[in-house]
Amino acid sequence: MPAGARHQSTREKLAGAAFFFDGVRLGKWLGVSLSLGLLSAMVLTASELNVFPERTFSPYDFLQNFFVYTACTLTALIFAEKVSLETFLLATRKSWLRKAGLLLGYGALTGVAMGLAYHGAFGAYRFSPRVPFRVQQMKTNYDNFILSLSAAITEEVVFRLLLFTGFFYVLDRLFRPLMSVNPGLSRPIPLLFSLVLSSLLFGAVHGAYGFLFAFVAGIALCLIFLRGGLESAIFAHFLTDVVFFRLTYLS
Repeated sequence: MPAGARHQSTREKLAGAAFFFDGVRLGKWLGVSLSLGLLSAMVLTASELNVFPERTFSPYDFLQNFFVYTACTLTALIFAEKVSLETFLLATRKSWLRKAGLLLGYGALTGVAMGLAYHGAFGAYRFSPRVPFRVQQMKTNYDNFILSLSAAITEEVVFRLLLFTGFFYVLDRLFRPLMSVNPGLSRPIPLLFSLVLSSLLFGAVHGAYGFLFAFVAGIALCLIFLRGGLESAIFAHFLTDVVFFRLTYLS
């Protein structure tokens, strides 16, 4: 490749990167990402040490989880900024009373309802060999709490904050030509496809045993994320697991 062409390619890449970060509040989102990355690493470490008490604390694993979830969060927040998607309930301009109502309605009430539905569907199969090892090892309320908390935070960061937002960012650009034909469909269609794709992946990681319910739960959690922010999605996910595990495996 001629030197001029290489230089032109480099300039184009730099221009593309500058365009991608244009208008993004990196300073603000970096602080949020570091905080969420630290929280994710802490709950994952606590969960691992609880399930495998013979293990010792590994600084390497902790730092690895910290950097991975920090990167996931920062990437997702950049995507969200580019498509004007609100990701955090606390960052909205709603009143505190309104925020509390959304957190209660979308997080608490929906989470409890989903937990009861899970118990009704899987209660009879509590002794199935397909039940994950971590759930089989559950003996105390603390086991329930730390496993539910780590799953809620890390899975919502990956599947709702990163994957749903990332799919929406990509599909929003692919469907931009529709804006000139039918502006009313330019946003709903990417949102719908993003909801389905991220929920399919959420169902897939739960295996054939839990795919259908995890897929439906993924759709519900995406809608909660859109309406009540990541906080409500985490709260709903946490309560779903807490209620389900308590009724099914600790009763």
